[in-house]
Amino acid sequence: MKTIKIEPKDRVELLKYVNVLRELNCNTSEKIPIYYEHLCEMESLMHKLSQMLEFEQPKDRHGSWYTDYQLKEHLPKEKNDE
Repeated sequence: MKTIKIEPKDRVELLKYVNVLRELNCNTSEKIPIYYEHLCEMESLMHKLSQMLEFEQPKDRHGSWYTDYQLKEHLPKEKNDE
């Protein structure tokens, strides 16, 4: 199992995102509209978590936009075409 160290500044940022998720969850449970800013924050959360937890999307000929994240260490190493 891999140990991941979280810096204090990252912890504070994650707290912000957890509260965004909480608010989104409350709004959907109470049938209140979802705000676009919530969705933007969720995208930021996705990028932050993937960076901190070392998740990456495999790259293929179509790019990586639509592929699921995987553990970085499980992805094949990229070859340099020199």
